[in-house]
Amino acid sequence: MKIFLVRPHSDVPAAPPPIGLMYIAGYLREYSKGHEIEIFDSRLKQKPPDFIGKLAGEICPDVIGITAFSMESEQAHAIAKEVKNILPGVPIVLGGPYPSSDPDDAGADSNIDFLISGEGEIPFKKLLDSLKNGGGYDSIGGLHFRRNGQLVSTGVGAIHKDLDEIPYPAWDMIDLEDYFRPSASKRRLTNPIQMKNRGVSVFSTRGCPFGCTYCHSIFGRRLRKRSAENVIGELKWLKEAFGVEEIEFIDDVFNLDLKRAKRIMDLMIEENLNLKFSFPNGLRADRMDEELIDKMKRAGCYRINYAIESGSDRIQRVMKKRLNLARANEVIDFTASRNISVGGFFMLGFPDETGDEMRKTIDYALKSRFHTASFFILTPFPGTKMYQDAVEAGYDMEAMYSDYGQVSSNLSKVPSRKIEKMRKDAFRKFYFNPKRMWSIFRTTPNKMALLRNVLRTARISFLGKEY
Repeated sequence: MKIFLVRPHSDVPAAPPPIGLMYIAGYLREYSKGHEIEIFDSRLKQKPPDFIGKLAGEICPDVIGITAFSMESEQAHAIAKEVKNILPGVPIVLGGPYPSSDPDDAGADSNIDFLISGEGEIPFKKLLDSLKNGGGYDSIGGLHFRRNGQLVSTGVGAIHKDLDEIPYPAWDMIDLEDYFRPSASKRRLTNPIQMKNRGVSVFSTRGCPFGCTYCHSIFGRRLRKRSAENVIGELKWLKEAFGVEEIEFIDDVFNLDLKRAKRIMDLMIEENLNLKFSFPNGLRADRMDEELIDKMKRAGCYRINYAIESGSDRIQRVMKKRLNLARANEVIDFTASRNISVGGFFMLGFPDETGDEMRKTIDYALKSRFHTASFFILTPFPGTKMYQDAVEAGYDMEAMYSDYGQVSSNLSKVPSRKIEKMRKDAFRKFYFNPKRMWSIFRTTPNKMALLRNVLRTARISFLGKEY
């Protein structure tokens, strides 16, 4: 079968290689032979939905797969509409975080034939087999489709228990050189201070056992880990075959298994990989230890983000993160002392949060040794426990969930305009501090990236938004 895989163009500021689609492609190549697969990354190419519709018409695929974040839902539906206008008989499959978190909204679009929730490799392969054989979808876990006009769900999809059995992403099916060229409009990695141009993202785990109520659980609550040797094998391939010089690990909880994390660092050192790397998604600070941080530094790490979210112990319990704030602060201090650029993630606007509790969060950031801090406004996305709790409590949850700089649905005790003002003030107080500005300059290797982020921070501080 001829398969066309697409990632939409959107306002998402980073355009690293589409690793989810590449995992699908690599898995099909290994376990479902004979497919002709083409990947088109519209976020990188910055092409509108009608362009993708025309391109699909030229390719004439047997199946089209689209992946989308929740904030890309509008673009995903627009692509499906354009494609159906040109190829009405070709099945369109939507996967990724959006249909995983809100299948009812995604499935209301008659242009989309199938939705896949959770991990995509196994359900997508089984769906292709069923399409080839003429139907029979009820046994494919993780699938949503319409029967007699009604959306049908087949339940939870199969997951990979042993991640070493998943082939590496199909790095050879895309032109990586496109991702190594700097762009004025899109970062090439999630990490905003990327050090080397030849950088890519890597997953080493799936799943997260913590029950943070604001978070999706697309990969489930069970942590599954690639072996250290399997991870190093991919890093060696990336370096030797494609000249990769930088990695960003985009796991949810890379450091939950400290022994394994240290083994990966040891192997990177022993193999003399000489790769620069970062952790842009936010490690769990109270699960770090000093030995791991030292090994990371030796192996080439120059940037770590820690996801703190709130400086209030009560709010930590409310959101069920339950981070040990005192231990987190010790880890932040130690990381900064090793000349690693260290960033923090914070959120304002949790359920029933007061102004004093928001100020605790801001003060935690201001008093820390963080070099950078991002202050977001809580966005209760559909599909999260926080969203469900808010619906049950009678909140109006009809909103556009696309901007972490503005209030979508206010669950706190603070007026929306005041939250947005507190956020702007937090950026201003954090960054416009001479001592911190010097520490940022000293620990940021890419000075051009630093300049871009200074301008971004200034816009947020005064305008409340990045653009």
